[in-house]
Amino acid sequence: MSEQKQPKPPSKSRKILLAIAMVVVLGVFPAISWIYLKNGLEWRKDALAELGSFGQIRGAYIIYPDGTKENQLAESVCVIHNFGADPDLTEENKQILDTNKRLYDQFGKMSDGTPRPFFKIVMVYEGGTAEFRSEIQKIPSIDYATWVQTGGLGSWGTILNNGYEKFVLDRKAKEHKRVYALADATGQIRCFYNALDEKQVERMVQQIAIMLPVK
Repeated sequence: MSEQKQPKPPSKSRKILLAIAMVVVLGVFPAISWIYLKNGLEWRKDALAELGSFGQIRGAYIIYPDGTKENQLAESVCVIHNFGADPDLTEENKQILDTNKRLYDQFGKMSDGTPRPFFKIVMVYEGGTAEFRSEIQKIPSIDYATWVQTGGLGSWGTILNNGYEKFVLDRKAKEHKRVYALADATGQIRCFYNALDEKQVERMVQQIAIMLPVK
């Protein structure tokens, strides 16, 4: 009967490598996870701290043939831009429309392709040149559940201008001509952003993600 060989004990170098691996698994990985978690919590806290209260938006109603009305903005997180009266397809307006399309691509649809509930891109304007209206008409009609076009420049202008004036005073912020307003699901305007500044648009995107319901 042959003698069974006993396994060799691990070498000193192997023991050292195993010890290092245990230190990494038990010490370094949890520390890294905690750093990411801590940074994430601090980022969320900072983002929420930037949100304030700058007025209440109005509704945007659909009137059905039977006379009943539906507020398209009810219970929705809304990104709002006021293009004003008779807008043209200027470079600035084209940039804002392109940003709106990017916002729609990111937030407008669920994973199955259906419109995301409780998120609206609101474009306030009246009239407009043929070029501007043609650009608007490129939006597929199926997506209108997310895209809201509305007039009422008088009331919208007052609401947005008063809110932005308060925002600039409260934050001691530099005033910009082209801005986005971000309203929460209660209709409260929470923040304003320079619509032509990519960094501010990115911050708006982060805060939209925080405000949207999980489902």
